[in-house]
Amino acid sequence: MEIKMTRKGDFVLRQIADEYVLIPYGATAEKMNQVLTLSETAAFIYEQTGDAVSAKEIAKRLGKAYDMPAEEVQEDVNAVLQTLQNCGVPERV
Repeated sequence: MEIKMTRKGDFVLRQIADEYVLIPYGATAEKMNQVLTLSETAAFIYEQTGDAVSAKEIAKRLGKAYDMPAEEVQEDVNAVLQTLQNCGVPERV
């Protein structure tokens, strides 16, 4: 069985020029006193966690969006998800 990820807490994603900023709000802002700067790819991956999908499914979607095989982007997806998880953004479901 594949592990699925979903968003945890309250965050808003904003694009500022070439960067994306993930900003906590509400109760999440009280617990997490930082703003995360994401690349375009990391922002895409974060957005995919809104519907509780597996890392494999996210890699498929990313590959399709960038016209690349899912296998080639899987490692990057895993790394971004791990980084976000270390910051308390997504959680396993």
